[in-house]
Amino acid sequence: MKILFTLFALLLSFAASAQDIVPQAIAPQDAAPRKEIKEHLSSPVKCDSLTTIHQTVQIVEQGDAATIVEKNLKAESKAINGYRIVIFMSNTQSARRDAVAAQENFAQLFPQEHSYLSYENPYFKVAVGNCTSQEEAMILLGRLRGSFPKAFIMRESIEIGEFTR
Repeated sequence: MKILFTLFALLLSFAASAQDIVPQAIAPQDAAPRKEIKEHLSSPVKCDSLTTIHQTVQIVEQGDAATIVEKNLKAESKAINGYRIVIFMSNTQSARRDAVAAQENFAQLFPQEHSYLSYENPYFKVAVGNCTSQEEAMILLGRLRGSFPKAFIMRESIEIGEFTR
C-alpha cells in the first residue's frame, strides 16, 4: 500500500511539475532555463506539504527499442500446445538403436512428415508430425496405424519454428 501511495504521489508531482516545463521554441527570452529530466528526477519532490520523497533514479539507455525487442523475440522460444504421434517408445538396452531404426523406417515410408528422436529418462522416443489440433493428430494416426500399430497420440509443446520446416 505504501508503494502504491508513493507511486501515486510521485505521479501527481510529475503531473504538477510538467506544467512548469515550457519547450524552448515557445518560451520567452526571460524564462527560466529548461530542466533536464535527470535533474527533475534527482531533485526532492514535495507532495501535499506533508510528505517529501527523496529517491535516486538511474536511467540506463539500451539503444534502439526495435533492435532490443527483435533480439528478445529471437532469444525467447515460442511454442504452442500441439499433438504428435509417438511411433516408438522403449527403455530397453537396445532402445537407442531401435529408435534410430524406427525413425529411418518412418522416413522411408512417409518422407513428407517430420520425425523427432528424443530421450526422456528412461525412454527413447520417436514422435512424428506437428499437429495443431487433436482431429489433425487423429487423421495422421489413422494413416500410420498400418505401419506402426502401437502408435499413439501425445500432447506436446511444439516450437513455432517447427511449422515452417
